[in-house]
Amino acid sequence: MARIVAVTAQPFETPLHHLFVTSRGSTKVARAVVITVKLDGHIVGHGESVPVAYVTGESQESVIAMVERITPHLLNANLSSLGPVMHLVSNLAPDAPSARCGIEMALLTAWSRLHNMSLWSYWGGSVHRCESDLTIPIVDEAPALALEAFAKGIKTLKVKVGGGEHGADMARVISIHKAVPDATLRIDANQAFTAREAVSFVNHLLEAGINIELFEQPTRHDDIAGLIEVAEACNVPVYADESCKTPQDAIRLANTPVKGYNLKINKCGILGVIDMIAIARAAHKDLMLGCMLESRRSIAVGMALACGTGAFKYLDLDSHLLLKEEGENGYFTQQGGCMELTHQWMTESSHQA
Repeated sequence: MARIVAVTAQPFETPLHHLFVTSRGSTKVARAVVITVKLDGHIVGHGESVPVAYVTGESQESVIAMVERITPHLLNANLSSLGPVMHLVSNLAPDAPSARCGIEMALLTAWSRLHNMSLWSYWGGSVHRCESDLTIPIVDEAPALALEAFAKGIKTLKVKVGGGEHGADMARVISIHKAVPDATLRIDANQAFTAREAVSFVNHLLEAGINIELFEQPTRHDDIAGLIEVAEACNVPVYADESCKTPQDAIRLANTPVKGYNLKINKCGILGVIDMIAIARAAHKDLMLGCMLESRRSIAVGMALACGTGAFKYLDLDSHLLLKEEGENGYFTQQGGCMELTHQWMTESSHQA
């Protein structure tokens, strides 16, 4: 037997190397909650919740409150049967995906130790490595940050736009392109545009000779008609992020010209991501796996999910590069944009998770 004997939640903060600015605001720290699940056999699993209020409506306080509410239902549950426990969490916290993510991660890592199976193997073990972009925030030094990243071997950059004046956004993207003309650029508006503004913005970039790999979430999360309008009129693939938080959202977008979905474990929950992979495959949508200022622990779980399933065309697993984390990274190695889970994480249950 492997019964759950304790579940705890503790908030923590991690400073960033630089001010992180998007169209939705700015921050100098990442605020998260570490969630710990203990089994009666002295096995421990850790998870991480990184709530972002404008995406899921959650906060550190709400995550901790949700963990406290769910804990009585988890105590004495037998984690040998993972599925029922995971689905219990989904049913108890249907509208708290970041809280679910942290609890699910703790349960999964405890279960992986119990069965001595890595999450990478559990999710299929499809590929050994992946390649991520790096996000360039809305800051004056954006061209310098892009040049620094490219010099380190990161060839794909996600450029945030929508911070105010669209002309300033245009000038910043052009200056980044001039600084690193061989870089692949992705544009992320975080809901900042109307449909007409979004189409005009992309057309001006294309006329300036800048190739854009994809355009992420140009319109408000609830402006599905606008999102579809941009996808129909734009010569660049359009991806949904804040408009695609649940499996129901993915189904709603399945028969639209939206090219793909950006999924995130803290936005959708881990089980939610698994469900949405199946929906995307059935709807012939491409997938990106993103992150929300998560630490190396969460990024490693995201990598295990991406490499294990092999379901993601693009990866935006870069937040560990933005954070000032202490200690060594025993989860994965990185050379430029290429990331690879450590041998331990790919062959057995993690002793760090």
